[in-house]
Amino acid sequence: MRRLAEGVYRLEAAGFVNAYLVVGDRDLTLVDAGPARRFPLIVAELKANGYSFNDVGRVVVTHAHADHAGGLHPLLSLRPVKVYAHPLEAPVLAKKAPMPPPSAPFGGVLHAVFEAVLTRGPVDSAQPADSGTPVRGLPQWQVLHTPGHTPGSISLYEPVRQILLCGDALAVSGGKVRAVPDGLHADPEAARRTVAMLGKMDVDILGCGHGEEVRGGAFRFIEKAAAA
Repeated sequence: MRRLAEGVYRLEAAGFVNAYLVVGDRDLTLVDAGPARRFPLIVAELKANGYSFNDVGRVVVTHAHADHAGGLHPLLSLRPVKVYAHPLEAPVLAKKAPMPPPSAPFGGVLHAVFEAVLTRGPVDSAQPADSGTPVRGLPQWQVLHTPGHTPGSISLYEPVRQILLCGDALAVSGGKVRAVPDGLHADPEAARRTVAMLGKMDVDILGCGHGEEVRGGAFRFIEKAAAA
C-alpha cells in the first residue's frame, strides 16, 4: 500500500492496474476494484495494513473495463456494498450493453480477448456518479466526467488538497505522466479534450489507473502531457 496523502492510498495487490483506498470518518471507499482474480489479494492487502473489508462502504468505478471493475462481482458476493459509476457505464457493468472497443485496428478483437481473460460477472446495482453529482460518503471529493477512454469514464478530484484520481485518462510510464495512446481509447478526440481539461486544473497529487503516483506539483506534468 502506497500513501498518496493522509487517508488516500494506492493498493498494489491489483497488479498491473491501480486501485485506491480513501479513508473517511465513518468508512472506506475503494476507487476501482481491480481484476476479478486479484480481488482476494486486495482484501488481504487491506487486512495487512490494519483495515477491514467490512468497513468498505462503497466502490467508485472510474470505468467498466474488466481490469478496473472485474473485482466488483466477487466483492459483492461477500457483502453488499454500494457501487457508483457513470450512467453510461452502468449498462456495461450489468452486461446489458457492450463496451465500445478501442479505436485501434483490430481493437474489437483485442478488447474481447482482454475482457474474456479478465472475467467479471454482472453488477446490476450501480448508483449514478457524474459531474455535479456528489458521491454519498465522499463529501470532499468532486466527480468529473472525463470521457474518451470509455464514454462514461470518470475521475475523482479533492480540491482542498488538489488530489486527482483519473482512471485511464492519463498514465505514468517511465517516471513520466503520459497521455494514453489514441488507439487504446474508444474516442481519441474526446480523450484529448479530457487531457486538455485536466491540464488546466490545479493538481498537486496524481493517481492514475496504471503506473506510479505523482506527489508534488503534478499539474506541471499533466500540462506537458496535454501539450505533447
